[in-house]
Amino acid sequence: MKTSQGEIKRGHSALSLSTGEIGDLLRKHELRVSILGLGRIGLPTAAVFAEAGARVTGIDVDARVVNQTNAGESRLTDEPGLAPVIKRNVKEGRLSATLKPETVLPDSDFIIICVPTPVDQTKSPDYTAIKAVAHTVGKSLGRGSIVIVESTVGPGVVENTVGPILESESGMKVGVDFGLASCPERSDPGTIMKNMHSVPRIMGCSDAHAGDLVATLYREGLGVEVVKVSSPKTANAVKLTENLFRDVNIALANEFALLYEKFGIDTVEVINACATKYNFVPHYPGAGVGGPCLPSNSYYLIMEGLKVGNIPYLIRLAREVNDRMPDHMVELTSEALNEIGKTVSGARIAVLGIAYKPEVKDIQLTPIEHIIDRLREMHAIVEVYDPMFVGDKVMGLVVHKSVEDAVRGANCVIIGTAHSEFKKIDLSSLAKMTADRAAIVDGRGVFEPADAKRAGFAFRGVGRVASPD
Repeated sequence: MKTSQGEIKRGHSALSLSTGEIGDLLRKHELRVSILGLGRIGLPTAAVFAEAGARVTGIDVDARVVNQTNAGESRLTDEPGLAPVIKRNVKEGRLSATLKPETVLPDSDFIIICVPTPVDQTKSPDYTAIKAVAHTVGKSLGRGSIVIVESTVGPGVVENTVGPILESESGMKVGVDFGLASCPERSDPGTIMKNMHSVPRIMGCSDAHAGDLVATLYREGLGVEVVKVSSPKTANAVKLTENLFRDVNIALANEFALLYEKFGIDTVEVINACATKYNFVPHYPGAGVGGPCLPSNSYYLIMEGLKVGNIPYLIRLAREVNDRMPDHMVELTSEALNEIGKTVSGARIAVLGIAYKPEVKDIQLTPIEHIIDRLREMHAIVEVYDPMFVGDKVMGLVVHKSVEDAVRGANCVIIGTAHSEFKKIDLSSLAKMTADRAAIVDGRGVFEPADAKRAGFAFRGVGRVASPD
């Protein structure tokens, strides 16, 4: 039924539905979904479920985010395809945002948690936000609703932390009065809209019926395969395993790079040759690993391992290797400057790329920040350019408007991010913009060492042959 304001009042509970009714309610625009956290994952999630027909309310603590969403605008300008979906669904009344969760949670069929779960200064998981949201949800939780945790957490956190908070605040029982599932996001920044409609989702739930309903929601709403696993903790283990597989293999590539640099062997050449074998999965060395996931996910598993008396040594060591790579970049910079008769102190250094990954406006845990901090501590004059941050003040520096502005008169050019713009740079032209003889330190395999030398640069790169003959 509808209220005088025209809003649909929930006449059912999610747990009372059959799987067939989920699709029907989506098509009738009568399925109510609340998304807590309108960040990198939450905002696209809200948009795609609204596009599928759900009546979606995004909940955030930032009034600017709420107002911008209600205006039909996307603040994630680096996510292709998101802006028009938000605009269309706000206009059609299926998507809105609020600062007041208590006004929408009691009538929500599905409540999806998409808040950040970073690590603190001691490398311990910081679950402050997810605990706070669990308290908020528990206080307004309607009987029969299903809570879904998309945030990345350690195995057992959903069952042992989120669930008990929800029960305590609501006075209800998980698996009886409400459902609790984990369906970790599996999207890659910069391609989130594409990923949401193509990458299978992993889902573990408190009970079979609620799990069937959650699987149907994602299958019908996103059009993707849903892989059901035995429990929320198993779903969280899947998310961590796939990310840590990458982190450990990147660390192995970095280990090869550090060793092969000493041998005068090009690591990229080695890896590319290895990739011709059917069972080799190529990973490449670099200046370090950034973003909200890989630098922190290891510590979720390490913490849970410590609780049961099993330390994942290899995972911990891999993270230490990757964490050391920014310092290695500083070492390479010093070597390259020495080759042209300079030292870091007093050198003008242009850093091209500060985002943690190409074409994404995001500097979460970017290794480039550590590189810049170290260089400034060593009294270098640092200039930065990144096409995603033109004109912004980031890391205490104003980002130049162009490559030319950043590198003019530079003694050294550091490649921190493999933006597509940098791959198009003509090295001969670049040499005319820098100082008489300059150095290039490539942290992302953008340039070939021989090409840099032909253009007159002293060259260093992670895992590359230094200024080859």
